[in-house]
Amino acid sequence: MIAAALSAALGPRTVGPGIRNAHAMVYDEQREVTVLFGGADASAVRGDTWTWDGDRWRSLDLNGPAPRTFPAFVWDAARGEAVLFGGRRVLFGREGQRGTCLSDTWVLRRDGWHRQTANGPPPRSEAGIAYDRDRRVVVVFGGYDDASGEIARLGDTWEWDGAAWNLRAQAGPPARSGVAMSYDEQLRRVVLFGGNGGPRSDTWTWDGIRWDRVDTPVTPGRFNSVAVYDSLRQRVLRTTGWSGRERVRETWLFDASRWLLVSSDGPSARNHSAIAFDRRRGRLVLHGGHDGVFVFGDTWEWDGAQWRERVKAKPQRRIDNGH
Repeated sequence: MIAAALSAALGPRTVGPGIRNAHAMVYDEQREVTVLFGGADASAVRGDTWTWDGDRWRSLDLNGPAPRTFPAFVWDAARGEAVLFGGRRVLFGREGQRGTCLSDTWVLRRDGWHRQTANGPPPRSEAGIAYDRDRRVVVVFGGYDDASGEIARLGDTWEWDGAAWNLRAQAGPPARSGVAMSYDEQLRRVVLFGGNGGPRSDTWTWDGIRWDRVDTPVTPGRFNSVAVYDSLRQRVLRTTGWSGRERVRETWLFDASRWLLVSSDGPSARNHSAIAFDRRRGRLVLHGGHDGVFVFGDTWEWDGAQWRERVKAKPQRRIDNGH
């Protein structure tokens, strides 16, 4: 408690993973820390693993998945491990760099990363992922592949039960990538919002059998926003993203029938950030992203009322270098 109070009094720290975009984060309920993996910094795609305990970032010296951007990453509460699937070997890539999407499955346990041998979804990047706590399965939807030389958006739904992948649906939301997706423990359904193509502004729910579109009031479309379930306030929250014209900074709450704007402050406008919910401390944790010009390395937390910057980092100009 004294350390936490001192940290708050001193203001944001200046250490950690540094600038990062297209990375992924989960809250590890065994270690009681937020875990960050991969993404791209100013010069390379990364394959490093970091933890955030609410006070400081720590780098873990682990061998694991190859460097990648846009992996799907979620905590599997039934088996006490984090599950990572797919992603891309580059950030955006240059002409001639094709077939860069991945289809490998990894789990992170207390003793490190372990690659799983089970066959599963075809290669993809920017897929939506959520963990269904009632049915004890990981749900993956959509994403894209570019093995053919063209971007191919996907609309299939897969589930991981800890041992095998199963194709559960090929119908539902129109094919897309860059969705915001989380499991709503009150609704007992996966909630999916938005994605590329406009960007989209539709909301869907998955109950394990089928997708249903939710007839919500008109909500601004978003692409590459991030969503997570706040178990303390019992609502799915989403934030940041791309409006089709500009990056945004709003925070929205889903109340089962509509999206409510709860904040227009906090992290500066961005997309390609990552988010997790710290169940021990009751805080949303957001790190990094970019605004099209600069890439960020800051860490922010939301306590249900306001955002607070916890780690400060000087933004660096985004370089379109194909990584």
